Amino acid sequence: MLVKHHEEAAIAVVKDAVKKHRLNDLDGVVSDMQKQTRAAKNITNGPLWSFTEKLPGIKGSMRVVRMMTDVVDDMAQDTVPKFADAAQTIDAKSIYKNGSINAEPIVKALPELETAAQSLQRYTEEFDRIPTPRIDIVANALNSSRGMLDMANYYMQAAVDEYIPNLPTWLGYEGKQTYAILAMTPGEMRASGGLIGAVGTVTITDGKIEIGDFEANTKFAGDNITARNLSEDENRLYREEGPMNLNYDVRDIANSPDTVRVADYFRAIWDQTEIGKDTELNGIVLADPLMVQSLVKVLGDVTLPNGTVLTGTNTADFLINTAYKEYPAEETDAMFGTVAKACVQRLMGDLDAGKMAKLASEMLTLAHNRHLAVYSFDPTMQQIFWDFGLTPTFPLDEAKPEIGIYITENNPSKMGWYIKRSTKITQLDCLEDGPAKYHVEYTIRNTMTDEESKTLPHYITGIRSEFPDSHGTSFEKIVFMPPAGGTMSDFEVTGNGADPVADSLNYRLIYTTITQVQPESEVTYSFDVTVSPDAKRKLGVDETPTASEKPDVTYVKQCPVQ
Repeated sequence: MLVKHHEEAAIAVVKDAVKKHRLNDLDGVVSDMQKQTRAAKNITNGPLWSFTEKLPGIKGSMRVVRMMTDVVDDMAQDTVPKFADAAQTIDAKSIYKNGSINAEPIVKALPELETAAQSLQRYTEEFDRIPTPRIDIVANALNSSRGMLDMANYYMQAAVDEYIPNLPTWLGYEGKQTYAILAMTPGEMRASGGLIGAVGTVTITDGKIEIGDFEANTKFAGDNITARNLSEDENRLYREEGPMNLNYDVRDIANSPDTVRVADYFRAIWDQTEIGKDTELNGIVLADPLMVQSLVKVLGDVTLPNGTVLTGTNTADFLINTAYKEYPAEETDAMFGTVAKACVQRLMGDLDAGKMAKLASEMLTLAHNRHLAVYSFDPTMQQIFWDFGLTPTFPLDEAKPEIGIYITENNPSKMGWYIKRSTKITQLDCLEDGPAKYHVEYTIRNTMTDEESKTLPHYITGIRSEFPDSHGTSFEKIVFMPPAGGTMSDFEVTGNGADPVADSLNYRLIYTTITQVQPESEVTYSFDVTVSPDAKRKLGVDETPTASEKPDVTYVKQCPVQ
């Protein structure tokens, strides 16, 4: 307990320094931390501790604790001061000024950072060689600490070997960088997001970030400007089989659960446009109104030219539904661009640390729920996006099992606002050995009333000429994807939907179905899921984003994790 107290006190010194803005006194902070780690080491290297290392039953665990405190103190005395010295060579105020990010101070500090990283690598390897003891509480502390240290070392080595050397390129000092922002709306659902309503650009030149005007999707949707790089499965499922035959101009490209494919689609379209012939595309950002609402929440309200005030609580509602009720369709996409541009301008004008931390937290949650996706054609930068979970894709990790449920709206409309989806997951096999089994109930409910289906604009309720009485009916083409290394079975349907049938999507087994959900009605799909034997977590759901920040997933019964 004394050792634990001193190590926690060392951590508290750093946390307190950050909270109280004491980082301008790094030498003092480091000295206070070193006193605590040295006190812990003195205990585990004292005569009483040496005696306990000879006692049967506990001697191995006592030795491990001593080894841990030795390495931690060595890092505090050697590694941490090296990082502090490197940090103090960087003039933080010169990194961001006059609206531009200056990479030079960080790049200049690279030799000092490399020295510190080498020290971190040496002690990480030493820590990893500590044997796992028999006593669980010590073993858990060792494994937890090892995991955190390995992760810190991974990112630090990547920073000095790849990230920092690439900063001048990424910040546009060696040529302009151009990213496309694809504004999608969950109001008209596509598998990984929604219909792309507008396209904007972000350029980075000599560290200065600028956001261009958002153009309506029609500028990227000429007669022959389409993605021609669909796979055989994608072409068959969505262009040939219908019932609505997607064109795969820019409006439809968010119809892959894999952000990499969406980026490939858009680059194929970009290269066919006038701007694309002269400008290299470095990556894409997919964003929906929930993403914009988060920006507004953190950076402040935005007033539209007509006087409408958008806040951190009403922005998504306005952009997904209200705007389509109250304004002509041709004006709605421009509103998204107006709000997004205002937010980015504020972001670049005020890089307050507190706001940046809050935004970073929001972005990770938004990306996890598919309201945001980022992809870079630079492999090194893309690895950062993979590491931080900013590039959603279909279920790939057997240890973190997820089922994929991806919807393509086949009624040209903005019905997505009225479609509420929920998933109920029940674990079935708490007393059995082997892979975990679950029963899943997935319900799609149309909340539009019969009266609304008759009175709301056809742009919202749908305009399919072959179904003249279908206003307010959602036509959903659904793909169910089993978890990596797992299976789906025993589908049952309640309501107006067809039984899912087995199919394939880019070498993955899927089950597809089509349903019609009339106003004030619902359909439920029930099925069983068996996950991989290597699963380490409960079953999750990766699905087409809704008009809410998080999907509605309820766990009825969970078994304890062994």
